Amino acid sequence: MDMKLDLDYPSATPEQLEAARAAAIAVFKTAGVDPYEAWLAWAEEERWGETGYLEAFRPSQEYQRLLDVTSRAQVAANLALGVPAGEVVTLDFILA
Repeated sequence: MDMKLDLDYPSATPEQLEAARAAAIAVFKTAGVDPYEAWLAWAEEERWGETGYLEAFRPSQEYQRLLDVTSRAQVAANLALGVPAGEVVTLDFILA
């Protein structure tokens, strides 16, 4: 599957948003992670929370690694946008 990344930050220009996307994608590429796989890991973490964090549904070690890469991609995007401390712009995963 082809996964696209999107961001929404009203004060950002299209060029700034593209730079933030590129920064996030670079993190995934450097880590050798397909954003689709990262999205699957995110979905598993959501499911785990929906179960009340039952141990039986805890994401695997590999999914936890993918979640860490996603967090680093998120940070890279926020840094590229110059988002002030305490404010967070999240990555949105979009199936293409």
